[in-house]
Amino acid sequence: MTNNELKEQLIATVGLLGVDGVGPTKYHRLVRTFGSAQAVLEAPVAQLAEVKGMSEEIALRIQAVDLTEARQTASRIVQLGWRVTALGEADYPTLLAKINCPPPVLFWQGELPEPDDQMVAIVGTRRATEQGLAFARELAAGLVGAGLLVVSGMAEGIDSAAHTGALDSGGRTIAVWGSSLDHLYPPSNRSLAERIRSQGALVSEYLPDTRPDKATFPQRNRIISGLSQATIVVQAGKRSGALITAAHALEQNRELFAVPGSPRSRSSEGTNELIKHGAALLTTVQDVFEALPRLRDQVQVKAARSQPDITATEKNLIDHFRAGPLQIDQLSRIANLAVPELMELLLALELKGIVREVSGKRYMLSDNYL
Repeated sequence: MTNNELKEQLIATVGLLGVDGVGPTKYHRLVRTFGSAQAVLEAPVAQLAEVKGMSEEIALRIQAVDLTEARQTASRIVQLGWRVTALGEADYPTLLAKINCPPPVLFWQGELPEPDDQMVAIVGTRRATEQGLAFARELAAGLVGAGLLVVSGMAEGIDSAAHTGALDSGGRTIAVWGSSLDHLYPPSNRSLAERIRSQGALVSEYLPDTRPDKATFPQRNRIISGLSQATIVVQAGKRSGALITAAHALEQNRELFAVPGSPRSRSSEGTNELIKHGAALLTTVQDVFEALPRLRDQVQVKAARSQPDITATEKNLIDHFRAGPLQIDQLSRIANLAVPELMELLLALELKGIVREVSGKRYMLSDNYL
């Protein structure tokens, strides 16, 4: 598409999404029926009203859309410096596109993840214990250390701890907002939002001037789980919003983990209940990779691609370590290499940060390649 075509597409999308009564579900039904947002806006009222879930009242609103306001909104989005990606475009997150009701459009500030970036969500209660906050930070640090991105909702409590753990470890993190990107919530997280913007991305599906309310947060939770290969609930009470994210993860056929807690702790009532009903119990980062071995493979492939100076021989050695640590003699036999040559190769891989030596003269993949 040309820049002008993309602009007109954004204007039509903004115009349709701005109609009272047209949410993501109705938007998708309408676009599937008529082919594009522009075609929906040009459709007769009678045809619009025939679409499932539509009423004549909403159809009349659609036909009466004044694109002047949509053009002003689109111009404001550009002025705010938001990056925009629509469903169907190459930079739209692949996993998110597969959920039942993906956002028609996403607004970003920061750095978009690459198509092969792998993400895991960490969510939990705002009323977390000190132990829960510390574990969330530790867990996020372990995940980014293994080459993953951490996704959360930037709420106080567990969400903020997860973002902070990722950032403090030099990793990337994505915060999905329950408001538009021009309405920071909570206001106390302003400095955290700035850090995420420079070391990850702030994401929202909401048009400018959308304030957070009781409806927007549950809706945004499907994006948190939808972006992610797995969702981890660290602490959650019986009515925590994190349980909504957990339900979305199951509905989206994504892996769900919960961190166990004391039966006497209100902040663990929800997580303990999740485990009772089938969520995988999590106590370490390694639990994620044991439940999702394909995730380890995907991270390793991306890590290998980022090392253009790896030779074919070194690549073969890296593959041998996937089963676990190996002693020099074992590796020499498996790789059919003489020990002196093998030691030179291992030294080169150590310098590149790919393998490390452990006790008993054994070698294993470094944390970034686990």
